[in-house]
Amino acid sequence: MSSNYVIDYQTPRENKGLTRDNVASLLAVKGIEISTESLGCYERGVRDPSPGMVVELADLYKEPFLTQKYCKYCCAIGQAYSYEILDSVDLNLSNIALKLLEEHRESHEVLEETLVLITNKKTKEDFTETEIQRLKSNIHELLDTEHTIEIFKIALNKFIDMKEMIAEHNEKCRRRGYVRR
Repeated sequence: MSSNYVIDYQTPRENKGLTRDNVASLLAVKGIEISTESLGCYERGVRDPSPGMVVELADLYKEPFLTQKYCKYCCAIGQAYSYEILDSVDLNLSNIALKLLEEHRESHEVLEETLVLITNKKTKEDFTETEIQRLKSNIHELLDTEHTIEIFKIALNKFIDMKEMIAEHNEKCRRRGYVRR
């Protein structure tokens, strides 16, 4: 494990009424071979599953936050760039949507000020210390919005296959020529 945090893979499995044998059988149908011993190692925190296996388990258990936890706690990139997992707030979709609306309003206001702050700036030295502090404050506001969008996207995964939605979005970006390959 990359951190001291042990991801709970057992509770989501049990919440779906599945045994380790069931999970191994369901994954085998998809062409994914895994032993019940490996599943037990994941559940006890002895060994981390591969990122692909976490995606499969999250899909099977209908527990999209497993992928976020894996990125946050088991991946160096995720540890550096993933948001904290908000497990002490109400993750009801309506509440998240209302929070997103509030964050959107706030981010709209700071985006205007940010545009003024960054106009004609090419390096950090072009900013005064006050401008840098203001810019940082504004960026924190924008990060709040991004964090809320991330939580909303993950929560929606209980109803919509977000992997599919993101694949469609990425394909749209490629069609529009936004991606060089």
